[in-house]
Amino acid sequence: MGIVDWVVIAVVVAGIVIALFGWDRYRGSRKKTGGAFEPTSEVFVDPATGQRTRVWSDPSGKRDYRRE
Repeated sequence: MGIVDWVVIAVVVAGIVIALFGWDRYRGSRKKTGGAFEPTSEVFVDPATGQRTRVWSDPSGKRDYRRE
């Protein structure tokens, strides 16, 4: 068998492995993000400019920082 045959075999085996155990196998089991962002009581003040930044979060725990 030549090098071309080995390359073809490797590509076929890789395709089968990806089809069986592909990257998107667990796509449906990811945690859904839900709800809108709501402000929290955390506020940061930039000492140089004096601008206030409030922390917003959603039910899944993601955080966002918005200037007031």
